[in-house]
Amino acid sequence: MSNRPRVALLVETSTTWGAGIVRGVMDYANEHGPWLIHLEPRGRYEKLTIPVGWSGEGLVARVTSQRLADQIAEAGVPAVNVSWYTIGDSPLPRCTSDERMTGRIAADHFLSRGFKHFAYCGPLHRPDYEDAVCDSFVTALDVEGYSCDIYRWRNVGSDGRQWDERLSHLCDWLESLPKPVGLLTWNAVRGRQITEACRHAGIGVPEQVAVLGGERDELMSDASSPPLSTIDQSEYRVGQEAAKLLESLMKGDKPPRKPIVIPPGGVIERQSTDTLAIDDVQVAAALRYIHEHAHQPIQVEDVLDHVPLSRRLLEQRFKKLLDRSPAAEIRRVHLERAKRLLVETDLPIPRVAGASGFNQPEVFTRAFSKAFGMPPSTYRKVNRAR
Repeated sequence: MSNRPRVALLVETSTTWGAGIVRGVMDYANEHGPWLIHLEPRGRYEKLTIPVGWSGEGLVARVTSQRLADQIAEAGVPAVNVSWYTIGDSPLPRCTSDERMTGRIAADHFLSRGFKHFAYCGPLHRPDYEDAVCDSFVTALDVEGYSCDIYRWRNVGSDGRQWDERLSHLCDWLESLPKPVGLLTWNAVRGRQITEACRHAGIGVPEQVAVLGGERDELMSDASSPPLSTIDQSEYRVGQEAAKLLESLMKGDKPPRKPIVIPPGGVIERQSTDTLAIDDVQVAAALRYIHEHAHQPIQVEDVLDHVPLSRRLLEQRFKKLLDRSPAAEIRRVHLERAKRLLVETDLPIPRVAGASGFNQPEVFTRAFSKAFGMPPSTYRKVNRAR
C-alpha cells in the first residue's frame, strides 16, 4: 500500500484559470511529493462535489457553494479554497489571486490611457458573490475624481429567448454610456459578451468602448472580436501556493489567520484596449509613439522629434493629463513589455532586456527589481503558466 498522500483537485479544467491552478499544484506535487492526485475534467459552471467513494488526506477546491463547503467539513480533511467566494462562516483557509488589486490594476490601465469615462460589467450566475473587483475598481476611480457606470441585470435564467433579451438590454446600456469609455468586465467570458454586443450595436471597440476582462481566459480572448485584453491572475502561482499550504496543513500545521492572496501579473494587452483617450493631440501622438516603440531604447528626445512641443511643455502636459513625466511613461511601457515577454516567451533575460528597450541587461534587472520587488528571473518563475 502506498504511503503517498491522496489529494483531490476540485477545480474546473475548462478555463485558463482552472488549468493554471492544476498545473501549479501538479508541479508542486512532482517537486515536493509525490502525491496521488484525483483529477477529473470539470466545466466552469459545474456543481463541484467530493467524488463518491473518495477518501484521502487533502483537497484543493474552488468552493463556490455551501454544499461543497459542508461536504469538506464532513470529510474532516485539510482543504484549501482557491475561489474568490467566501461561503458563510466556512473556516476553510483560502489561497487565491488578489481580486481587489485586480480592480486597481484595471483602473490604472485605463487612467494611463487618458480615459475619463468608466464602466463595469459584473458576472452572471453568481447570486452569493460579493464583487470585490467592482468595489476596488470604483474606489480607485473615485480617489482620482471619477465615477463609474455599473451594469445591472436581474438574473432570470439562461434560455435562448432570455439571452436575446439580455443582448438587447446590454446594447441599450452600451449605447447610453459616454464615449470613449474604459469598461472592465469581471472575467473574459463577460468581456467577450461585451465585444459581441458592441459589434451587434455597431459600437467601435476599442475606439468607443475599450474592453478589459478581469480574468484571463485564452480561448475566450481569442474568440473575441477584436481579441480581448485581460488581467493575468497568476493562476499557476496560486496553484503552487495552495499546494504548499495544503502540504503544511496535512502535516498538522495551523492554518493562516488571513487568506493568502497572490498579486495579479498585470494586464495582457490585446486589441480591445489598444487605444488612447487623450483629447490633447500632441500628447496622444507622443503616447502612441512611445507604445509603438516599446521594443526600442527610445528617450524623451526621440519623442520630441515626433511632436511639435518643447520638452518643458510636453512634460507639463503629461503631468496634467497622466500625472507622470514622459520619461516615466517610457520606462513604464518598457517594463510592461518585459513582463509579457518573461511570461509568454522563453527568451533569455538579456534578450528580454534588449527586446524591451534596455541596452544593458544589468540596468534592466535593476529597474525591473525596483519596480516589481523581484528580479526578472524570479518574476518569470512565479508567473509562468507552464
